[in-house]
Amino acid sequence: MVGDVMSVSRLRMASDGKGVSTLVAMYGCPLHCKYCINEACHETFIEIPEFLKKYDKGLMCEKEDYSDTPRALYKPKELVKVLRKDELYYLMTGGGIVFGGGEPLLQSAFIHEVCQLADDRWDKRIETSLNVPWENVEPLVEDLDEWIIDIKDMDSTIYKDYTGSNNEKVIDNLLKLRDVLKPEMFRIRIPRIRGYNNDELVEKSVLWIRNNIWVEPEVFDYYII
Repeated sequence: MVGDVMSVSRLRMASDGKGVSTLVAMYGCPLHCKYCINEACHETFIEIPEFLKKYDKGLMCEKEDYSDTPRALYKPKELVKVLRKDELYYLMTGGGIVFGGGEPLLQSAFIHEVCQLADDRWDKRIETSLNVPWENVEPLVEDLDEWIIDIKDMDSTIYKDYTGSNNEKVIDNLLKLRDVLKPEMFRIRIPRIRGYNNDELVEKSVLWIRNNIWVEPEVFDYYII
């Protein structure tokens, strides 16, 4: 098994939860947000089955260290080897690994393997839109310590106008996760997006999260640069 990794960003602080963390950004995303800050996540070139098979069997030339490579195919053990470089910082600060993207849940099987190999003392988090089938979510329920969820807006029309997709899977996954996770494992974020929602609409989303997921979401302004 291999993961299609966009970048590995080490020694991050304050932007991905508690402590010093390493952000592993994954390729692939089902959404096409109007103000996407990471359009590169939609690029694809690792689609040739024979290429993947050869790499997975060790028939391709493998690099020893991928940490400075903007894009690479990683086997789980290879990625964990890179992550382990900052173990001291994770343990001292309560940080760890953060999987982002793109939509990392599209590669949940790979993430599961990484989490199984990683040290139990590392915090493990994911940044996700949750707009994937439940089959992509369920394998990680026991692996992750925190779910950082960007729901865009709970209004289905606004959501579709902004992302190009509906939010039925988002709602379904939120409710299923609510029933299996502790409230403190959720970090739900609601952006104010100029031209798409306003304070009144944001408050409706906040109320939905409070009443249905039983957590207090974070509201922030999405600045378009």
